[in-house]
Amino acid sequence: MTHHVIPDHAALLTPAVVLEFSDDLRSADVGPPQGFLAARLGEIARAQPEGTDARWAAEHLARTIDADCRDLDDALVSWDAELTEGDIKQVGLVQTLRQSLPTDWNRLVETAQCFASHPDHLPRWHRLRYSCAEHAEFVEQTLGDVSDGHLLHQNGA
Repeated sequence: MTHHVIPDHAALLTPAVVLEFSDDLRSADVGPPQGFLAARLGEIARAQPEGTDARWAAEHLARTIDADCRDLDDALVSWDAELTEGDIKQVGLVQTLRQSLPTDWNRLVETAQCFASHPDHLPRWHRLRYSCAEHAEFVEQTLGDVSDGHLLHQNGA
């Protein structure tokens, strides 16, 4: 009889202590910036007179960000399922999902960055450039390290 080791799902789905790669994103990562932005945008909206374009814009942005957060959360629930049941290296839908997560996350944290001086803003909310360590290594080997000022590529090296 063959015994298969099943990874501890709770540990696998726990948010990373340090958020370094988009593959580390979990559904639980979305709620804090979502709540933070709802509070900040709510403050801006309430500071605008009723019926003004500025009030409408602030409220509309708050609703849009909230909807984007729900969509990101849904995508991360699907990602969590792939982590525990699927193969994250397979082509097709899984890779489409894997590629969309950092874009959606980065858009969310770029909006939160507008309020970076607020005491409730967390350093955890930052742009994620790579999906995993292997992706980071591939990109840096292919394009050169960003710190080289892209000199390797400008000089035809």
